[in-house]
Amino acid sequence: MKEVLLLANGPGELWCWVRPMVKVLKAKGYRVKIGLLPCQFSSGEESRIASSLGADEVKGPSFFVKSALDMLRDSSDLVFQLGGDLVYGLLASRGKRPFFCYTYGPKPFMEKADVVMTAWDFPLVPGRVVVGDLVADALDMDEGASPWKKEGALRLVFFPGSRPGIRKASLRFLSEVKGTLEALLDNVEVVTALSPFAAHSEIEAWEKEGLNPSLSGTRVVLEGADLALTQPGTNTLELMHVGVPAVVAVPFYFLEHVPLGGLKGIILQTPLLGRMIKDKVLRKASERRGFLAWPNRIAKEMIMKEVVGDVTPADLAKLLAKLLLDERQRLCQRERLRALSKPYGAAENILSIIEERIG
Repeated sequence: MKEVLLLANGPGELWCWVRPMVKVLKAKGYRVKIGLLPCQFSSGEESRIASSLGADEVKGPSFFVKSALDMLRDSSDLVFQLGGDLVYGLLASRGKRPFFCYTYGPKPFMEKADVVMTAWDFPLVPGRVVVGDLVADALDMDEGASPWKKEGALRLVFFPGSRPGIRKASLRFLSEVKGTLEALLDNVEVVTALSPFAAHSEIEAWEKEGLNPSLSGTRVVLEGADLALTQPGTNTLELMHVGVPAVVAVPFYFLEHVPLGGLKGIILQTPLLGRMIKDKVLRKASERRGFLAWPNRIAKEMIMKEVVGDVTPADLAKLLAKLLLDERQRLCQRERLRALSKPYGAAENILSIIEERIG
């Protein structure tokens, strides 16, 4: 039985990329191993989630040195990296086994991979094979009961994210958004789509704030939704594929909880001074930013509304109320999002390439 090693780091890659790959690989009879890589953007729940995906083995996450040593000892027939530093994949393959990677954009050492796969026909990834977006395949796997209860209400979804720090900080903030919104509109229903990386123990806190938390799959929650409030990341692609209009918000209220990668991130973890410097770094970066939402980056124009800065809950509530009442604008955004969404089948396309290489 041939073995495929799937390498991933953060929540988005694990849930939306690795999950559909495990499904198609196991269906074809491959032995599947998941290697969790160290990641400063992790939720802390990666091991639990990875163990639930049906793989034959899960390793990591470990510290950088141990992860590197684990890669050097690996003997899988093919290494497929979906997120994280490509150095780990190179160590695992050691030039002796096929090394594939899947990415949305250029990465260091990408040219050393045997096959580079991507979702879209972007010039950002030279020499790539366009296979489609794995996020679309992952949405087809979503399950659960519909959280919607009010017939005829305007339906709004909150996405507080996969990282505990941001999720905790957003609890009171989103409660204030909801309170102001309900004062503006008398026919609105709010559901909070909790990440699969959220602990079940969090549900009570969200319920106490009246935020109607749901752990059902994203597609289940989005079916019938009129609008969403989210942050940059994989959620914007899920919204694109389902065709749900959204506001992508980055209030500076959350700056201290935004993770940064590399040495800069480690330095900025120091108490007080690190927090002050980090605030300045992120505020400065926001001045020269490009588009944050993936659909906007793909289209190279503003489709999803982006709000960045010292925005208050009241500011967001007013914007959301305006969009909820503007059915024509929401329909326009919905149609443009659906036009960007490509046909599903990325996992099967990738599987065909793997079969060609190792049988």
